[in-house]
Amino acid sequence: MSPLHLVRIPVHAPRLLRFAVDHGIAQEDETLGYTLHAWFAALFGGLAPKPFRHLVHRCEVLAYANADAATLLAQAQAFASPQAWAALDPEGVASKPMPDLWRAGQRLRLEVLTCPVSRQGDVEKDLYLRALDRLGNAAPPRAEVYRTWFTEQWADGVRFDQLELLGMNARSRLLRRARNGTNRLRIVERPQALFSADAVIVDADRFSGLLARGIGRHRAFGFGMVLLSPPR
Repeated sequence: MSPLHLVRIPVHAPRLLRFAVDHGIAQEDETLGYTLHAWFAALFGGLAPKPFRHLVHRCEVLAYANADAATLLAQAQAFASPQAWAALDPEGVASKPMPDLWRAGQRLRLEVLTCPVSRQGDVEKDLYLRALDRLGNAAPPRAEVYRTWFTEQWADGVRFDQLELLGMNARSRLLRRARNGTNRLRIVERPQALFSADAVIVDADRFSGLLARGIGRHRAFGFGMVLLSPPR
């Protein structure tokens, strides 16, 4: 497995929106998740970072990638379209290698913006609505459904000493490609939930895998990245 790198990519909104127009993205992209996904693909091809988190107030994306900043920039300079390259500030791209080894018992704090949905066949649905389908009025509150799901995603990788649901939105508007064969862009409504937790690593290999993979669905569109900070 390639070493994991934490990558910082500055986002210059006017340049990014010019790329979107040139790329045929005419619909409003409220979260910029699809636009960033398309931009990274145009810049970096198969090396595109995923999962990532768009930190709007800092005008940047943080992401995990299997390549460092120098390798990503070399890929972009060699193969990216002029429109994609024009939206990039190469001097602002930076990276650091993540630890090769984590240890059981290590304490840390994590934060994850998630899209709490599940797919059954061709139908993707809010996990809370699925709970209502199964249990009706006996369904737990939305926040409890999301907290239970988030805990289950870690499947013995970590233990939570404290888990906080910092915020949620039941109907975020996301831009996606239609799945009906037309390949047209369309607006879909999906929930999002922001979690923060004080955690203890239980299984270091499991934790490493989840860090690289991300949590939940829509990880290529700005959800699921695990941001780490020192324990409180």
